[in-house]
Amino acid sequence: MRAAALDWAGLLCGLFAPWAAPPAHAQAADLFANHCAACHQADGSGTVGLAPPVKGAHWARLEADRAYLPTVLLHGLSGRIQVDGQLYVGSMPSFSALDDAALAQIANHLRGLQGAGAEVVYVADDFKQLRPSAGSPTQTRQHRARLLGG
Repeated sequence: MRAAALDWAGLLCGLFAPWAAPPAHAQAADLFANHCAACHQADGSGTVGLAPPVKGAHWARLEADRAYLPTVLLHGLSGRIQVDGQLYVGSMPSFSALDDAALAQIANHLRGLQGAGAEVVYVADDFKQLRPSAGSPTQTRQHRARLLGG
């Protein structure tokens, strides 16, 4: 009798599974695909001349400032930048229209593209705290240059 009850419970779980929320890493990948991959590519390798890679050795120096990635997502980035000898001239818009939780998921997904694994480093509160701060795409580029020593 008990086995039949367990089977029934499994059947009910199976029926409701399609409506269950997808895992956070799947949501993060979908957010990245919908908002970032058109320019930065699904694997984060970038688009020559337009959008730099969002992975590579330069990211270790950029991530030394924990606020850098949230600042880019909240305020955008524009102007000439150089990565590994390649010049990029583009304009990344602000994604401040997304809520703080979505931005945190994108930031964590970006870290995963850099080989950081599925570790959660950014949370919604990181974005909530920075959201009211002043900034612009040009200021973000200048901040990037300071972090990279140039």
